[in-house]
Amino acid sequence: MKIPITWLLLFSAPNCFAQSNPVNYPVSKTKATQIVAAVLKTSPVIDGHNDLFIKYMDCKSCPRDLKDYRIDSMNKGHTDIPKLRKGGAGAVLMNVFGNDSSLLSYHKAWDLLYRMEQAYQRDIKIAGSAAEMRTAMKEGRIAFLPILEGAVRLKDDPALLRTYYKLGLRSVTFAYKTNGLADGSDDSAKHNGISAIGRDMIKEMNRLGVLIDMSHISAKAMNDILDVTQSPVIFSHSNVKALCNVNRNVPDDVLIRLKQNRGIIMLTFVPYFVKNEHTLWLDAGDTVYYKAKAEYPGQKEKVDSIMEKWEGENEEPVVTVADMANHFDYVKKLIGVDYIGMAGDFDGIQFTIRGLENAGTYPNLLTELARRGWTVAELKKITSENFLRVFEDVEKKAALLREN
Repeated sequence: MKIPITWLLLFSAPNCFAQSNPVNYPVSKTKATQIVAAVLKTSPVIDGHNDLFIKYMDCKSCPRDLKDYRIDSMNKGHTDIPKLRKGGAGAVLMNVFGNDSSLLSYHKAWDLLYRMEQAYQRDIKIAGSAAEMRTAMKEGRIAFLPILEGAVRLKDDPALLRTYYKLGLRSVTFAYKTNGLADGSDDSAKHNGISAIGRDMIKEMNRLGVLIDMSHISAKAMNDILDVTQSPVIFSHSNVKALCNVNRNVPDDVLIRLKQNRGIIMLTFVPYFVKNEHTLWLDAGDTVYYKAKAEYPGQKEKVDSIMEKWEGENEEPVVTVADMANHFDYVKKLIGVDYIGMAGDFDGIQFTIRGLENAGTYPNLLTELARRGWTVAELKKITSENFLRVFEDVEKKAALLREN
């Protein structure tokens, strides 16, 4: 998820439900740590969404090149190779995008991706299939699976989808905001779900073997996609609406259908999609921010000063690893562990969960779950196995569709 400025997100009357039930910890922290270490040896983390490209394409000094922002040493961002290694990462769904909406900029982003692989070839491998992801992880490299957050760059044209598939594109978020294919979760509805063109695009994505990502779309669009798709779908970075009632999160009825579809929800480390207090704090900040912008048009320093004062007087609520783990427990209880994954949304978020601040912190969540009694087998499913199963099912269905 991309946040260009601090107070950009708009929510439709958020009303999150606090998670107040006491947590039972049947496993000691020492034992849980040992369990997690065993899990990560054979099932490294596959992160459902990463926005590292913001550091090259959407920053104050952007666009910039690899030499201007290195990832082979610890940097100030959420993502670099040392952090990924520390976190036990085996693969990342990497959002590839340019510094504007033009095709030229998008093509330059693809060039940057392949040059990144070349620059860090001992650590990074671009993968185009589940098998290639498995191979890269066995070799000790981190697989980058190229994805597109927001199908608007496809310009409603299956020809562009096919072209980018050949470049390596393997997952598409169907809509970031309302576009020609579908309605966005926090945007005005245009199609009452998905459009006729969207239906055609679903069929072509199924045929190619491109993962359909339902994060960021409206609940009606989610259901419409599930009505049409012949392949499993993913939520690359979304949470549970029953625990935090923002439009961006997934309702229970869709989660139940996700199980029937044999897809996966990759629960995301975004504090304002996790806990009531943080969402309401952010919403209050939005109100102050837009009021200041209206009163002082074009006066960025004045608006920044107002926001700095407001933030100083209204402390950011703390969201913890335990709060994040509650979403994992909820989905496990509702539909089972086979349909859950993990997603940091790192470098695409301005606020972070305490204990999940960057790509080096995945084990903190896994340890929390292990302390709650999650087994080695269950943890392996949410780190790697569930996503690989979904991806392989998508590839198998694509092969069958291409035969007919």
